[in-house]
Amino acid sequence: MQNDDGVSEAIGFILIFSIVVLGIAIVVLYGFPLLIAGQGSADMRNMEQTMIVLQNDQKSISYKMVPYKETALQVQGGVLFVTEASGTFEVLVDGTPVYENSVGQIRYVSDLDSTRIVIENGAVLTRPERGTGSAMLAEPRWYYDNMSGTLIISFIEVQTERERALAGVGRIEMKSTDFNTTEIKAPPGTTMDVIVRYSPDPADDYSVAWGNYLSGRLDMASDEAGGYLRSDVRTLVIKRTVITITGF
Repeated sequence: MQNDDGVSEAIGFILIFSIVVLGIAIVVLYGFPLLIAGQGSADMRNMEQTMIVLQNDQKSISYKMVPYKETALQVQGGVLFVTEASGTFEVLVDGTPVYENSVGQIRYVSDLDSTRIVIENGAVLTRPERGTGSAMLAEPRWYYDNMSGTLIISFIEVQTERERALAGVGRIEMKSTDFNTTEIKAPPGTTMDVIVRYSPDPADDYSVAWGNYLSGRLDMASDEAGGYLRSDVRTLVIKRTVITITGF
């Protein structure tokens, strides 16, 4: 005959309840952070695609002469800003400045880890909140033609009546308010020294990404003053487009 002496239903309930609580605690401790990180990564990928769409809108206005673009978008996991504060670009020809301006930004800041994705001067860039590293996700339309010695540089300047912010569903409206092209030619049989300098906003530094692009894609050599030089340019073309952003 089985002896049930000393068996308590309360002890059994406590043991089972403890196992359940321990299992829930393990899931919360290890699984929930992974779930949040996965959601944050999905939000970042979605915003990267959204910023590339907005970059294409800017290209349509700047290069295809489309006067107006409007895009509906959903901002998740962070806030989208439009601001005139950004890094400053300077172009010098044989030591003489021919362009200098702050170009403005469309900036997304993640709530999860404050990672930033921006559209600055026609390029899509990203950087962490802390540190000096940055990367270019989509390039601007700058190029150098070796056959003719022609360097084409495009500047897309963002203007807005006030700094704007969007979280959730909204729309962004862009229209061209100014456009001009400057062409500089070297005397026959000679070339020009063209220097491009990027001075970053101390709070939002993308100098690593721009430096890699200028030295890699355009094969420009860094100089002692922090600029990037091409010394074999026969013709320099600077295209400047001012885009006013409203909406939100």
